[in-house]
Amino acid sequence: MTRIQKYIFTFSGLAGLIASFFSPVLLPYPIFVMAVLRGWRLPKIGAPALQLLLSTSLCTLLLETSAWLDNFLKNSPDPILLHPQLFPDLIMSIGIYSAWWLSWWLILRYFHFSIKAVFFTTGFYGVFIEQQGAVFLSGLSNFPFGIVWWLFVAVVYGSTMALAVFLVRDQINASRNSWIKYPLALGSLFIFTFSTSLAWGAILELIDIIPPPKLPMWDHPFW
Repeated sequence: MTRIQKYIFTFSGLAGLIASFFSPVLLPYPIFVMAVLRGWRLPKIGAPALQLLLSTSLCTLLLETSAWLDNFLKNSPDPILLHPQLFPDLIMSIGIYSAWWLSWWLILRYFHFSIKAVFFTTGFYGVFIEQQGAVFLSGLSNFPFGIVWWLFVAVVYGSTMALAVFLVRDQINASRNSWIKYPLALGSLFIFTFSTSLAWGAILELIDIIPPPKLPMWDHPFW
């Protein structure tokens, strides 16, 4: 990274930090910038798969909590969440975020991805998957202004998974490089998102631990 690129990257992180005060869901981005600038790493604990699982869990916990906080501070009457209460939302999100870990663990075993490539691939996936495709369709119907919303979602998704991979980069050493890695990564993300979400949803329905949604959020923040 050249000095100019480093300045621009740092400025983008500061801008993301300021923006996160108004929309906390952006918080993964400035933390990603800080991690890259400071060279953060997770301590080595177990096999690479376990390392990536731990890193992905921490980063997606940050993302989902930030998304919940964004809705909570606005006391949203129709929160864009799996559940308006924090802890049920985090439990339900396991079905989605386990797909991120599983997809990237499989693909990074065989193909080399730069952190930048992880960022853009996951960001691209996020535009199509967020709100079950509603964000992508909304962007199309409001084109070209909808591109801003696409970029917002891409930055949030991309920085979260890029941060997770960056923190354990020493454990990832595949060297194979081919254009096929991109459709394989995207295909894995979509397939596993639907399969793990359905499987986890079935488990939660079976054990029946998720309470019914309660609104307004300010009156029922956590459970």
